[in-house]
Amino acid sequence: MPKKLLVITYYWPPSAGGGVQRWLKFVKYLSEFGWEPIVFTPENPDFSIQDPSLESDVPNSVEVIRFPIWELSRLTGSNKVQQGVVKKGDEVSLITKAMIWARGNLIIPDPKRFWVKPSVQFLSDYLDRNPVDALVTTGPPHSMHLIGRKLNEKCQVPWLADFRDPWSDWDILDDLKTGEWARSIHRKLEMNVMKSADRVLACTPAMERLFQEKSDRIQTAMVTNGVDESDFTDYIREPASQEYFTLSHMGLLNDMRNPSALWKVLEQLCEELDGFAKSLRIFLSGMISQDVLESLQKSGLSKNLQYEKYLSHQEVVQQYSQSSVLLLLMNRSDNADWLIPGKLFEYFFAEREVLAFGSKVSDVNTILNEANLGAVVDYDDVVTIKERIKQAYQRFQSGMYHVPVKNMENYTRRKLTGQLAKVLNEMTESKS
Repeated sequence: MPKKLLVITYYWPPSAGGGVQRWLKFVKYLSEFGWEPIVFTPENPDFSIQDPSLESDVPNSVEVIRFPIWELSRLTGSNKVQQGVVKKGDEVSLITKAMIWARGNLIIPDPKRFWVKPSVQFLSDYLDRNPVDALVTTGPPHSMHLIGRKLNEKCQVPWLADFRDPWSDWDILDDLKTGEWARSIHRKLEMNVMKSADRVLACTPAMERLFQEKSDRIQTAMVTNGVDESDFTDYIREPASQEYFTLSHMGLLNDMRNPSALWKVLEQLCEELDGFAKSLRIFLSGMISQDVLESLQKSGLSKNLQYEKYLSHQEVVQQYSQSSVLLLLMNRSDNADWLIPGKLFEYFFAEREVLAFGSKVSDVNTILNEANLGAVVDYDDVVTIKERIKQAYQRFQSGMYHVPVKNMENYTRRKLTGQLAKVLNEMTESKS
């Protein structure tokens, strides 16, 4: 008899982006490990990007409960803070700046807080009629964890709090101009959640260490993100030829991730290498900040830029095949070392050159070296950036597109779901 797991998540198909993939894929494979997931998610969420094709990954056997949510953005008529993008400087009006400040200092922990009370009321009744063996909350938005805390208190159900990003240490709080008073509330809520949860699940080794350092009363576990092999069923690893030397980045690209030195290097190589300017393509897709676009324009690379506002996940995978270099851009912030961009694991199965920008003491650097994909480079290390681009260009000229990758089997979604099931089993057995 399978155990039942209630998964409480804000992001769920047709929502798109990295926040969807983690639990979508866990839900897809959990039944193979003795767990029957039930998903609780908003009925009418305010998604900034959507990908209906992801709905095909939801097993028909999975019950998805969609419950109405009231979104603060509907009151203002605009979503000013969209999945990691906070507009800055001359882009925003005084009214918008005031809204961003209010978001960071008054609406704590996040605008989804208004969904907590009605969700707890609904789920308390639901669990009385439909008991489960465990529940999971995944954040951000961290209001999901407040739902879990209340349900854990009322229903005494073993609770796993999954953190895809930090909470009180999250760098987006800086962009939201969050003051010390508001940060103290974040820290209090975070600690209450972490001490109340039966397990706190981190998605990187560094994040797990961060949580352990907060208190010896926090019970932690760690399961990374990964890649679903089935997404690469029709993937072409070794195309007969590639017309362009293409550097690709799909996803959020804000000013904290703007590789300005790379644009300067590419501009130099356009002048120094015969045929480089004609071959070069810079492919960007997703939410791109104005700072990045202006930086490209100043570097004289606008003619080499191909920008697609949106690609479905299937189209993203196909773009990997047409790429010579895949860019991995970590935030220039103090907490960037705690995170591993989810696209890194897809890059493994893409088997292309990876040029990662960030810190050499990060988990990303360790994983890349173990995979034989080269070390992380500093954002300002022009010499190394230029050397790596020239090496990749030489491979492109010789028709070598495929790059063998080590250890990628360790990061398949099926294997990682097995690790999650082990955490859930240990958690529930310890409570029985």
